[in-house]
Amino acid sequence: MNKPQMWQQLFIELKRLINVAELAANRAHETATNDGNVAENKYDTLGLEAAYLAHGQSQRLAQCRADLDDFEQLKRREEAMPLRVSLGCLVQLCNQNDEVCYFFIGPSAGGIKLDVQGESVLLITAQAPLGAKLLTTEVDDEVTLNIGDNSISYEVTAII
Repeated sequence: MNKPQMWQQLFIELKRLINVAELAANRAHETATNDGNVAENKYDTLGLEAAYLAHGQSQRLAQCRADLDDFEQLKRREEAMPLRVSLGCLVQLCNQNDEVCYFFIGPSAGGIKLDVQGESVLLITAQAPLGAKLLTTEVDDEVTLNIGDNSISYEVTAII
């Protein structure tokens, strides 16, 4: 797994999310301030609903920008070869079916899925159940994640 390429893909995806959020915020703002959406009576709430949407979209845009800033800061203080899983680590796991999967432990924006050299990398945070269990583990350690009645075991096979 090529970690520099993973970082590149991550920054491309975060910037794409910012662009999408910015377009949505601008559209919502235009709708909220459009003269055609002025309330004609107390039951006409289109303008009010559009204002709430515009506010929510502007908050989403601010969160996307903060996510990008978090990862730029994390990239600047990245360690060369960590011995234990920590924030900023790309972790290779092998499950009980001998399937290899990759997780990147980030400060925010959990759930983003990246395609790096044909491999899927899922961004998780340290607050996610798997992220919390992985923190401070080392290569060859095993973690078990319980989801409802299901139990999934992973072995840490590489910390990149």
